[in-house]
Amino acid sequence: MNILFLLKSFEIGGLEVVTSVLANKFSDEGHNVVLWAFYEGKTSLTDRLNGRVRIFYGKGFNAGKENVKSLRQILKENNIQVVINQWGLPFVPALTLKKASKGLGIKIIAVYHNDPLSNGRTKQVEISLERCDNVIKRSFLKLKLHLLKSVTAASMRYIYRNSDRFMVLSESFIKHFEDFTGIKNAKKLIVQTNPVTINTEHYELDLADKQKEIIYVGRIDHQQKRTSRVIETWALLEDKYPDWTLRIIGDGEERENLERFCKDLNLRNVFFEGFKQPTEYYKRASALLLTSEYEGFGLVIVEGMSFGVVPVVLGSYSAVYDIIKNGENGIIVPYDKSSGFHPEEMAKHITWLIEHETERDNIARNAYESSKTFSLDKIASSWQSVFNNLSWGGVKKP
Repeated sequence: MNILFLLKSFEIGGLEVVTSVLANKFSDEGHNVVLWAFYEGKTSLTDRLNGRVRIFYGKGFNAGKENVKSLRQILKENNIQVVINQWGLPFVPALTLKKASKGLGIKIIAVYHNDPLSNGRTKQVEISLERCDNVIKRSFLKLKLHLLKSVTAASMRYIYRNSDRFMVLSESFIKHFEDFTGIKNAKKLIVQTNPVTINTEHYELDLADKQKEIIYVGRIDHQQKRTSRVIETWALLEDKYPDWTLRIIGDGEERENLERFCKDLNLRNVFFEGFKQPTEYYKRASALLLTSEYEGFGLVIVEGMSFGVVPVVLGSYSAVYDIIKNGENGIIVPYDKSSGFHPEEMAKHITWLIEHETERDNIARNAYESSKTFSLDKIASSWQSVFNNLSWGGVKKP
């Protein structure tokens, strides 16, 4: 089968890493795979593609004539049969694809990598509302939020109607999608989780390798990841457990602020590692913290679990319950968004994990075993079923 992944850009990011892993896997299984992105970006991931997967770029993020012409040319030259639109929001990729694929009989699968109820633009306004005390400004922000949600819902409906399948990452997101868009009994919706993107084929868990180390892996920001919550939690633990360390693997716009925050709190055992390949950290770490305000899937959770790292995750999004069975293969810290984040609650769960080594080891083993549900082979097989079940003029094409 001839497959094209449609992307906004191909720079460092979870969505792009997932794309590169799937593209290589599909290629290894005999499919012809190409990528088309609106622009390259500053930190290209092309070195992660095998030699058979090619990538092409447009002329910036727009649905203009040049991009339509460029994409249509690639679709025709490669006899593309299926397009995987990795940007299930906003509508620009779907609109460009609609124009470029006109009359070509191509099947389109749109993928939304977040909870349909949350996205960066609306969350930014919600954060502004949280920080605003002015009555007039709050009224303006509430109106802006309402309009943004209306526009976003309309965009999502447009993408759904112009796709053959609309993929979400969790069963719980089906109801969220229907509630948010107003589309009831959405028959095109399918559920597909992301795979573990790190090769663990030859890794075998040995708990003797684990150190007294807790890690955070991901972008350092406030809007989504709320990395400051990790520091707030650690500040309640460091003096109590001086032989434990916290390592922050990742980078982002909030890094300098958080480094200053650690200095102000006189924290000595917090280490900012920057953007690194996390495999060696996963091998050593005993626990992983994730304190995001919202997520689509939380890929770092299953990555860590595949190395026996116990995830301690804020229960701020529904898909986490698809991954973690609380107390069995990880810990979900209850979260009520109306009452806000309480670092004491998260610190309490980590304290229990630190002080109960036997139970921690059992959870680590369970995490390691359950992560195999998200192996690349299993997820790729599930994707193949999606391809097989696309209807081609009344005939299913393998």
